[in-house]
Amino acid sequence: MPDVASRQSVRLIRMAGVVVGVALGVVLATVLIHDHTRRTAAARSQGHALAKGAQRLLMTQLHGLQLAMLGIARDASDIDRTAPGQADELIAKNIAGVGARKAELIDLMLVGADGKGLTAGSPDPRMKDWATTKATDTDSLAMGPLVQEGDGSWSMPIAVPIPGGGWVYARLRQAQFQEVVDFVDAGRHGATAITNRFGRIVARSPAAPDVVDQPLQILFDPGEGGSDIGTSRLDDTQRLVASAAWDRYPIGVGVGIAVRDYMGPWYNFLGVSIAVWLLYWLGFAFLHRRVTDAAAAQRRHVVELTDATERWRQAQKLGHTGTWRADARRNRLVWDSQVEAMLGIPARGEGVDDATFYSHIHPEDVERARAAFVHAWKSGETLNLDFRWTRPDGKQRWISGTGAITAADGDKAMTGTVVDATDRIETQRRLAEAEQRFRLMFERTPLPSWVFDIESLEFLEVNAAAVRNYGYSHKEFLRMAVIDIRPESEVAPLQHALATQDTATMMGRTWIHRRKDGSLLDVRIHTTPLEFMGHHARLVLAEDVTERTRAERDLAWRATHDLLTGLANVEALTDFLDRRFGTRRWYEVIYVHLRGLDLISDTYGLEAGRTVLQQVGRRFATLGTDFGMAAHRPSERFLLAVMHPEKRDRAVEALTAAVSEPVLLDGTWHALDPEIGVATHPADGANAEQIIAAAAMAAHFHGEAPGLLRPFDASMAERSIERLRMASRIRQAIEQNEFMLHFQPVVETATGRVEKLEALLRWPSSDGTCISPEDFIPLSEETGLIIDIGRWVFEEAARTHVALTRAGHGDLSIAVNVSAVQFQRTDVAAVVGDAIERFELRPGALAIELTESSLMANRRSATAAMRRLSAQGTHVSLDDFGTGFSSMAYLRDLPIDALKIDRVFVSDVYANERSASICRAIITLAHTLGMAVVAEGVENAAQLDWLAATGCDFVQGYQLARPMDFDRLLTFLRPGEAAGVAAH
Repeated sequence: MPDVASRQSVRLIRMAGVVVGVALGVVLATVLIHDHTRRTAAARSQGHALAKGAQRLLMTQLHGLQLAMLGIARDASDIDRTAPGQADELIAKNIAGVGARKAELIDLMLVGADGKGLTAGSPDPRMKDWATTKATDTDSLAMGPLVQEGDGSWSMPIAVPIPGGGWVYARLRQAQFQEVVDFVDAGRHGATAITNRFGRIVARSPAAPDVVDQPLQILFDPGEGGSDIGTSRLDDTQRLVASAAWDRYPIGVGVGIAVRDYMGPWYNFLGVSIAVWLLYWLGFAFLHRRVTDAAAAQRRHVVELTDATERWRQAQKLGHTGTWRADARRNRLVWDSQVEAMLGIPARGEGVDDATFYSHIHPEDVERARAAFVHAWKSGETLNLDFRWTRPDGKQRWISGTGAITAADGDKAMTGTVVDATDRIETQRRLAEAEQRFRLMFERTPLPSWVFDIESLEFLEVNAAAVRNYGYSHKEFLRMAVIDIRPESEVAPLQHALATQDTATMMGRTWIHRRKDGSLLDVRIHTTPLEFMGHHARLVLAEDVTERTRAERDLAWRATHDLLTGLANVEALTDFLDRRFGTRRWYEVIYVHLRGLDLISDTYGLEAGRTVLQQVGRRFATLGTDFGMAAHRPSERFLLAVMHPEKRDRAVEALTAAVSEPVLLDGTWHALDPEIGVATHPADGANAEQIIAAAAMAAHFHGEAPGLLRPFDASMAERSIERLRMASRIRQAIEQNEFMLHFQPVVETATGRVEKLEALLRWPSSDGTCISPEDFIPLSEETGLIIDIGRWVFEEAARTHVALTRAGHGDLSIAVNVSAVQFQRTDVAAVVGDAIERFELRPGALAIELTESSLMANRRSATAAMRRLSAQGTHVSLDDFGTGFSSMAYLRDLPIDALKIDRVFVSDVYANERSASICRAIITLAHTLGMAVVAEGVENAAQLDWLAATGCDFVQGYQLARPMDFDRLLTFLRPGEAAGVAAH
């Protein structure tokens, strides 16, 4: 029966060992699979978060460009409606202003429905193919295929449709997309790419210029079975690819998280797990072998015990170990076969003497063993001794022996047992080494780590990294609990996770910890339960992710706010209003365009412009806090959404006060020039985007509405479209050379001789009449088209002078009226000089006429320009003198050659004493200052006679000659034709 029991015990141990080994393998595999899945999911989540974040940033920038381009369209519409005569000039100015603010745009321009440019620039010849793809969306941002610029860089054509036909067109620099992908932190070996709707690469980080405009398939070889993990064809790096699908624009963002970045710790864990599992099986095999050997020895022992003496039965009772006996009289030791097997020395029969016995004990243990035996013999106490024994074969074993003095037949002897303690001591040594390795790894890990008691939550041990990162000393930590390094809001979730043993929650969320100095940090923890110094405990490794979470929060904030003012951007305001108010609830949007802010930046520098914007931004932030929500649309536009009807009047009053107050810059107050439009939801639009557009249109509409605020009405849109159409017609007239010049002679009063000619612009229409300059000159000035018209007039005047010279009238100069807008925005002296040089004209062949408003806008630059004109021999006349804000100072300081008396004073000069006094004073003043005087609008003999009698130098008007084309002018200048002028 003992033999059967022994065999059953071996089988039980074998089965238990196998079960435990399999269970350990299953547990390790489960943990590995879970950790692999968790890391992959985390990487996938991170990739999607980065892709979506980058896409939101990209969408924000694209939407900003779209709004800017829509703003150009709306502004152009407003300009066409309010100032058709200046539409071209103002639209060009507006486009130039937007282009200056949007440096990432190239060739920002208006393009007609036929694909031809309406303003300066070169449109994409393929534009009609890609710009009409989303024809159902009247304000959508269309994107074309990438274009390589002359300098080798890339750009993407973009266009926004204009109501009624045509587009606002520009090319967006590829570098703008590259900045977005460079901003994304996809890890050390990660990559980010942006693709267009044609499936081609727009930008990639790390930067790879050679892949721009290449098919997406060149980047990576997708995994089998539709896996989102693929191997890059560029750098052979395996990455998990996450992408953000098209949202508002046909732009995709893909982020590749390198597998080795997020799976590196897992591979280490895998290696450790395999090592642990193999170590277990090696240990089990060793233990099984030992148990099997022990069982075999036990069976032999049982057989021996059956036939042996009481000594064998006593040894069996003592734990189936070997027995020994020492004879004090003979100084010899004998032992049984078990001891013989352990020690490798037979000692049955006569046994071995003391010298032989001690010679096999390790030299370091001999003296201790002798002393123990001597003490036991003398004191009679029990012998307990562990020592190292060297077998004859050279192997060393640990022996544990016990013994006690006995008396038999009057002889004093000592009997005891011995056990081979090698396995036990080796196990203890390995456990000590394992504990030492754990402590070494625990101390040296760079992550803050600690062990805490699950019941009391008190720290049991912390490593040096925790001491460094949290600021507490080691002793302070051991007097604290884990809740002491957390803010109050984190305690309850932690206690719940520990109570429910919810490891997934503990490891799956970001926790907030508090350092000794009170500063907070965001951490992700890795934890596992363990037994530690008799405590049910948990090991925790804390990973500081503060910078990562801060970057994510910062990215989200940047996507919804203007960085300079701190106000929400228009996209965030639009999203907020639509989500909160839906399609029916009331709110009002006040749109404020503060004209002149860009001029401050241009005049005083960008830093000054930023300072002013921040001042205004703080005012609007206060308004937003008090009445609803404020937003900023760079650079001169601010919005206030009023969300409560009862606060509407107070909000308008506060806003009016805020924009009426000047801003302080370097000790100087600068007045703001606000244009304010108001639109109400849902009366003026179904959603926030429509409401904001309506308010913007109202702000830019120059109608008859009194006061600062202009409420929106539907007719504004129609009139804006008409102005835009007129601006387009003006632009077409410039391109197709529809304008022509007529010339009116200026006659010397005393002699009747034609002194010079004034060039007058005419625009013939299809019915044979001419479109009045009042219908297109103001709009041309507003849109900036007057600059192109002015250049054409100078060239045509120069060309005419060449023809006059050939006809024998080269002594006549031609005077050109220069618009205030043209004078302020261009170098008129350079334009005149260029025309004289190109057409080889004599100095003074061309003259210019300026209005007082040209000189008053910027006194310093006007003075410099006029001095350059005078230096090159160009005569300057001051037109309409006396009708503006006349200043004696500029008459004194500026090189003006002649004053022109406006027709309003000439019309009744012979009958109205007031008009006569004014004309007389002007003539006297001009002559005193050495200037000539020209009277305009002379239409009858009475006027001419009075002017001649009063000393007016030159006259022009219908009484002398009407404006005429060049052919009639040549006829008029023939000898005898103009001879009768003096007689009048």
